[in-house]
Amino acid sequence: MPGDRTTRSAALLIAALVLAETVSAFETTMSVQLLYAQHPFFGTDISKLTWIVTAYMLVAAAATGVCGRLGDQFGRTRVLNIVLLISAVGSIVSAVAPNLEVVILGRGLQGVSGAVLPLVIGLAREILPKEKITTGIAIVSASALIAGASGMLVSGFILDHFDWRYIFWTAVLLAVLAIFAIRAVIPRSVAAESDPGKVDYLGAALFSVAIGTTLFGVTRSSEWTWTDSRTLGFLGVGFVLLALWTLWELRVEHPMMDVRRFANPKFAIGMLATVIIAFGVFGLSQVMPTAVLRTPTHIPVPGGAPIELPVGLGLTATVTGLVGGLGALIGFTISPLPGRISRRYGAARTIMIGAAVSVGAFWSVVHLHTTVGGFIVFTIISSIAVTFCYGALPTLIVECVPEDETSAAVGMQAVVRTTFQGVAASFSGVFLARGEIKVGDMAFLSEQGLETVAVVAVVASVIGFLLAAAASRYRDSTLAYRDDGVALPGREPAVRLD
Repeated sequence: MPGDRTTRSAALLIAALVLAETVSAFETTMSVQLLYAQHPFFGTDISKLTWIVTAYMLVAAAATGVCGRLGDQFGRTRVLNIVLLISAVGSIVSAVAPNLEVVILGRGLQGVSGAVLPLVIGLAREILPKEKITTGIAIVSASALIAGASGMLVSGFILDHFDWRYIFWTAVLLAVLAIFAIRAVIPRSVAAESDPGKVDYLGAALFSVAIGTTLFGVTRSSEWTWTDSRTLGFLGVGFVLLALWTLWELRVEHPMMDVRRFANPKFAIGMLATVIIAFGVFGLSQVMPTAVLRTPTHIPVPGGAPIELPVGLGLTATVTGLVGGLGALIGFTISPLPGRISRRYGAARTIMIGAAVSVGAFWSVVHLHTTVGGFIVFTIISSIAVTFCYGALPTLIVECVPEDETSAAVGMQAVVRTTFQGVAASFSGVFLARGEIKVGDMAFLSEQGLETVAVVAVVASVIGFLLAAAASRYRDSTLAYRDDGVALPGREPAVRLD
């Protein structure tokens, strides 16, 4: 489509792509505030409430695994519009839901918007003038960080001043605007001229059911106990399905995830690092901050002295969103730095820095959670850790695959990262519920719950650091350049990132 590259303003094209990605980023974070809405509709069972986040993440992982190939087969513009439409339907389902279970169902439908980013990046390469492609991809990717923070802020403001259902109606409005913008501005992309291979629907379904079954057993373990036959049954079925999924992926011609790539030791280490960091650095920092900020400092008792709570700052949902937005802004500001470090020294060392900073962040939260200022310090440190790791993990995978396998390998990593962020959200509910303080029908966060999350996150960060250090030993395919663009001695990169 060479003609389409010049028929429209590049700025207008990029703006439409950014609006589409805003829908995905907004929907990713908008629901976190609901975990502590303190509304009778949602109740206080945090292990159940975290499925509002987990359901989205699981579907997003599966959608990321298949929608890229669907875009190749049927055209990215068409698939993007369908994805946005399904996410809008999911938002409507949650907005009119009569109970929490239907809200979770709607969140699952919203999860297809997790496939927006790979689709819009593909469109950027397809429709933008060649000299604008790099800039366009950078702007679209960076917009996700700001839009995610906006999701927390907007949803918090709505919770404080309006009915919670307007959060989902806002998501509907964004999706509809994005659909109109895509249809008005983005040229219709062409489908693949040759068959790129069948979509691995069975692989995606097996993967999602296996992870979902396992996580259901995990979340109900707080009620059933770990030794209960029901807990063990769900965990067992989940593990068996994961084994069957692995066997299927080895047999199918065009798998959802090519598990044969794990024969490359650096790739295997990089993907394992992705699992650990997505769980610890990314996932556990998603739910816990909202829990601390939204839990009240004390509980009024009619006719008696109020009950002081050991953990909780009692902030409004709006202020909670502002604190998260501050962290996102700082992360966005420093985002060029990890890129420069990766370019000069390799992505593994950038991840090591991020993991080390994460250790400091989660260790400090045990001592800094008692004041708003202290918790803001934790938020800033945590955002720096996330920024370093988030930008470097895809580069680490790119470093160990040939150029013609870049998209497939990074897409596979995105599936893994999204999945284990959802796993962490589910586990967060179990961790935070430890030692919870119950007053009547209400349950509140305890120091034991906070410390459990902090310890697990520190351990995960240390393991992530060690895995990144192991990956840094594979220098034959590391992308590292001096400032003048000359490859450093002893480094022979598979592909240069400019």
